[in-house]
Amino acid sequence: MSSSNVLLTNLIAVHCSNTAELHLLRLWEARNVWKGGELMSVEMLLLDEHSTLIHRTINLI
Repeated sequence: MSSSNVLLTNLIAVHCSNTAELHLLRLWEARNVWKGGELMSVEMLLLDEHSTLIHRTINLI
C-alpha cells in the first residue's frame, strides 16, 4: 500500500485515505480554572509543504 500526500487546500470534508504533511508551529490550550483545569479548546498554527499558514481552533466543550 503506497501513501500519497495532498495539500490541505485540496482536501474536502469527506472520509478519504489521503494524508497531509504539516508542521505544528504553535499550540495553545484553553483550560477552565473553575472546573479543575478542564480542557476547553486547542488552537494550532500549522504550516504545510507549500508554506501555507493555517490557523485552526478545536472546541472541546
